[in-house]
Amino acid sequence: MIGNFYDAVIEPSLWRKALDDMRSHFGFHIGALGIIALPTGKFVVQVTSNVPDDYVARMHLYNDDIVQVWGGAAKLAELPLEEPVLNSQVTGPDVWEATRFYHEWVRPLGLVDQVGIALARDRTMIGNVGLGRHESAPPLTDAEMDGLRFLAPHLRRAAIISRLLDGTTSAANTFEAALDLTRSAVVLVAEDMSIIHANAAARTMLKNGDPILTVRGKLALLHELVPDRLQAGVELAARAEQNLERRGIGIAAKFRDGKALAIQIMPLGRRTSRGGLDRRAAAAVFIGDAVAPLEMPADALRLLYELTPAEQRVFELVVAGQPTAGIAERLGVAPSTVRTHLLRVFAKTDCHTRVELMKLGRELVLPADPLNPDRAQKPSRPSGHALLREQRRPN
Repeated sequence: MIGNFYDAVIEPSLWRKALDDMRSHFGFHIGALGIIALPTGKFVVQVTSNVPDDYVARMHLYNDDIVQVWGGAAKLAELPLEEPVLNSQVTGPDVWEATRFYHEWVRPLGLVDQVGIALARDRTMIGNVGLGRHESAPPLTDAEMDGLRFLAPHLRRAAIISRLLDGTTSAANTFEAALDLTRSAVVLVAEDMSIIHANAAARTMLKNGDPILTVRGKLALLHELVPDRLQAGVELAARAEQNLERRGIGIAAKFRDGKALAIQIMPLGRRTSRGGLDRRAAAAVFIGDAVAPLEMPADALRLLYELTPAEQRVFELVVAGQPTAGIAERLGVAPSTVRTHLLRVFAKTDCHTRVELMKLGRELVLPADPLNPDRAQKPSRPSGHALLREQRRPN
């Protein structure tokens, strides 16, 4: 299924198969995936799975009702990215039954619940996937939710990269040609970081040495907030089929002037539709402006300790003094899910209590200039300090 997501980036016609396989594997009755580019409102991806055509044609009539079913716009904005959320844990039948959407769309299809996963929510794109559960199916299990939770980061990465390509793959004969058509900077690299292909935008960056540069024919970052993350991400992408970890999905860096930078890595090995790719290409590295400056301290801790978006949100709310029940209500998940995220946060940060987490959150300050970490207060934990060591520009 993970391979399907990345195949669909290269060949957009495969998005339906990717959604079909995901829906059927987890026993859902219907599925819908939408990725909308902003500010144009253009659909980069819009596919459904097992939804009758007449129902698809009417979906747009219920946009306001769908927001209401999920508790309103403010509630939707609070749901963490990448986290599968069960609708019945956010609102209940009393809310659903007050909408035309429920009576004219949900009930006629025999649906009793749905899982939503927010893939993107920023100034450049909105992305969501919804999976509807049929009344004949058993209740969703924790194991199934964990499976969706494992897939979500890969689906989100594929969505982000599809937005960067913005449909250009369908107008090109090869993946390299598609990269040359897009305005986003993209570099294809081998597992050892050797540059296989760079599109026009990336070649300009390489020529200027900002924010990427060539070191003996290999790709490097000028200002990498966490040292060696780019190379580690590419190595993981090259071994994606054997070692499916969350690491390397996104990397934070900076331009020479300090402007925030976002890196996305897409694995290219063992894809079923390689579109004429050079067989040496292990990963595609997408370089672009970060949507917004990093917010401290939560984003700093996410970078240092590799927290998922849901784990980061739990950390933020713990630091704010919220109890487990309050966090579950805010995020629209079960208290048991919050406890699971919290245990993972404890393990990744080497903290053992909420008090220690709160102390870490309040003490951690990321340097404004990653090349001069001594100008900022150091985090108290050695593991965090080690990750913030000076990253010099390669000779």
